[in-house]
Parts: sequence; C-alpha cells; structure tokens
Amino acid sequence: MTLQEIFIRNLKFYRKQSGLTQNELTLKIDKSYNYINGVEQKKSFPPPDVIEKIADALGIRPHLLFMANGCPENAMKFNADMYIEKITDTLYQRLKDDIRREVQEVFAR
Repeated sequence: MTLQEIFIRNLKFYRKQSGLTQNELTLKIDKSYNYINGVEQKKSFPPPDVIEKIADALGIRPHLLFMANGCPENAMKFNADMYIEKITDTLYQRLKDDIRREVQEVFAR
C-alpha cells in the first residue's frame, strides 16, 4: 500500500467518523468545490499546510493521516500484509530446505 493510499483511507475514515461529507470538509478548509473528492479519488495530493488544515478540521493530529494502522481498515490491511509476508517467507524457507534435502539425497545415492 502506498503512502497516498494510506492517507486516502485514513482521510475517508476520519472524515466519515466526523460526520462530514467531502464538500463539508472542503468548505471547512477553505478550498474550492470538490477539493476533497479530488484527493480521495487520487487525482491530487494536498500540500503540508492543507494537510494540517484537514487534520484540524477532523480534530486529529496530522500524523494519523499517514499511519499504516491509523484507522481500523488500514490496520487490518497492514496486519494482513505483514502476516502474508511472514507466511510467504516461512513457506519459501521450508521449500528451500526440502529441495536441499532432496538434492542431497540424490547425490548421496
């Protein structure tokens, strides 16, 4: 998951948790019509000063918008990705060990 995708998921989560529509949040941060829609649709990315305004309007600290586990949906995705990676590494190691054993047995004959 990219940093922008993490930001967007967290933004949507905290915006909805605050009970704000995209346009209501756009008005709170004094931006043009559909600004937040453009951000959430991955068409643009806000500069630092706007990120601070967004966080302030949502009543959160700005860094929460960038945390992989900043909202429940991201936390689940982040944990799932880590779990998948761990299982993949374990299975790869087992496969390597099995192949190594088979090759050693073939050459031991």
